[in-house]
Amino acid sequence: MTEAVTGALAGLSVVELGDGTSAPYAAKLLGDFGADVIKVEPPNGDSSRRRGPFPDNKPDPEASGLYLYLNLNKFGVSIDLGTTDGRMEFDRLLTKADIFLTNWSADALRSANLAPADLRERHPRLIVTTITPFGMTGPWAERRGDELIAFAMSGMAYGTPGMPDASEDLVREPPLHPAGFAGETIAGVVAAHASMAALFGRAQTDEGCHVELSQQAAMAAMQIRDITTASYTGAAYNRLLNPITIGRMPNFYLPCKDGYVTVAAPMDEHWTRLVQAMNSPAWALSDEYATGAARTANWETLRLKLMDWTMTLTGDELHAQAERVQLPMFPFYSIRKLSGSDQVRERRSLVEVSIGGRAARMPGAPFSMRGTPWQMRRPAPRLGEHNNSLLSQTAEKVS
Repeated sequence: MTEAVTGALAGLSVVELGDGTSAPYAAKLLGDFGADVIKVEPPNGDSSRRRGPFPDNKPDPEASGLYLYLNLNKFGVSIDLGTTDGRMEFDRLLTKADIFLTNWSADALRSANLAPADLRERHPRLIVTTITPFGMTGPWAERRGDELIAFAMSGMAYGTPGMPDASEDLVREPPLHPAGFAGETIAGVVAAHASMAALFGRAQTDEGCHVELSQQAAMAAMQIRDITTASYTGAAYNRLLNPITIGRMPNFYLPCKDGYVTVAAPMDEHWTRLVQAMNSPAWALSDEYATGAARTANWETLRLKLMDWTMTLTGDELHAQAERVQLPMFPFYSIRKLSGSDQVRERRSLVEVSIGGRAARMPGAPFSMRGTPWQMRRPAPRLGEHNNSLLSQTAEKVS
């Protein structure tokens, strides 16, 4: 940790006691822009080391794609917090830290002598950021949960499918969870931002604080339409495809010749352009679809008529026609097509890395800073890679 570090957050010291996605992602966002992040793992390592994906599908705790992505630009130590020596080593790491990020449960933190109140007493300037499924207060504080549980109990899963992709059959189409760690990623983003806000607060008071984050609350704050509808109108949302809950139409995705395409034409001006792109069929000019209210009320029949058109063309062909009339319409991209797009290449949204000795690509930073651009300063640490340098170094400084 003696090399010259550049970046917007150079000089910031972060200790992460995280497992999985939420806390590791929060710490990664800080480390990607210059913060010195020390990742602390138990002797058996972060669970993401065992999740993969792995090169050639051969499990290797040092070559898990998920682990390597979440832990770029970090130093790594392995400490057994079940021992007195381990707890002392960890406490020494915190003496010089600005931020401590963790998604351990309250019980696990207490067992390791790391309860937020105790840490605040021992390290008054430390910002302690905790991520738990439901927060550390309230009747659910002691409940355990994971990505799926917190996502479901935030209300977000029930709203998926939601506007505009509503269900046609509630039995055959249950609530959905995306193919990724959506809830934990959202919690990680919120934790990183909240920790930085606390850091600005410390500059005013010279005192740290406890940033206490509920993963369920972080997801519920994502403006889920069900919550605002219930709050403002008292209406209950039932996920079914019907004019009451789907909003202005057409604002939907539809099947096309080679996949799916979005059709965003909820306003009258959009509808006029969509009709033009379809070469003005007679049905589109009828009173049945003349106004936004009429198109929404007759959405079930309108959707079928639009599908008759979209199914004759590929997604790229539909996009080209929409561009001609300046209409928002775009094909759904597979990951393979996304990764090969000119936009991703130009913005370096995916960067070259090595996984298990094989060249691969993974996401870079989700935002750009011209003065201090993102860079990969070091690959994710091997288990206990920096024990000798960091733990001995810390012990010498304290003594």
